[in-house]
Amino acid sequence: MAGRDQRRLRLAVASLRIEADPEHNLARLLDWMAEAHRAGAQLVCFPEYCLNPVIEHRVDLAEPIRALCAACRQHGLWAVLGAESGVAGARRNSILLIAPDGAIRRCYDKVHLWRRERQFFQPGADAPPVVDIGPCRIGIICCWDMAFAHDVAALAAAGAELILCPSRLVDAALDAEPLRVLPLARAFENLVYFVLCDAVADDTLAESMICHPLGVRHRIAHAEGLMVADLSLDELADLRDYYRGS
Repeated sequence: MAGRDQRRLRLAVASLRIEADPEHNLARLLDWMAEAHRAGAQLVCFPEYCLNPVIEHRVDLAEPIRALCAACRQHGLWAVLGAESGVAGARRNSILLIAPDGAIRRCYDKVHLWRRERQFFQPGADAPPVVDIGPCRIGIICCWDMAFAHDVAALAAAGAELILCPSRLVDAALDAEPLRVLPLARAFENLVYFVLCDAVADDTLAESMICHPLGVRHRIAHAEGLMVADLSLDELADLRDYYRGS
């Protein structure tokens, strides 16, 4: 790679406990965004349902989301986070991508709803998106979506170099072992970076990780914390040449 400008992204992944109070959760997210900014991160990822994990009743999250948009603008950060959207009777479990100018650049509605979610939410109609954020191209999925290998492969085929998966992996006692290996498997089979950002709770897997195709580079389990990593995008091109080249 001599003579080539190295493409890098400094990524922050927040492992945090989500409470039933949206105002409390918003204050925590704003604190973590400030911490990510101090760490020099360009992009911060939060879990699914990070403003309100109580799915039985719709909560208007317009004001908290405006506050998060303002924080992105203040800190010059990209942010990926989970928040419900839609209206009563047509609710969606969504992942927002907020740009450094404070604009919501994408709103992805989760396609593969988990068992209990189907009682309250409608599945998304559109495939997960790939978005060019400057330093790299990111793909966005949500929680149980990562179990569908063809959807993740479609993101990589569309140019994603980093796939972000905000999650709240409930009922994890049954399938914790396969859930732990899926992020690295998705990274290796697609030769991308893969991030699992799971909420910390008594009923979740409560493990977050940043996966390079050849290994888990950072992991935090059953604890709150901010993982910060510098991702080398050029390494992905070299690995693709190695595994797929002649």
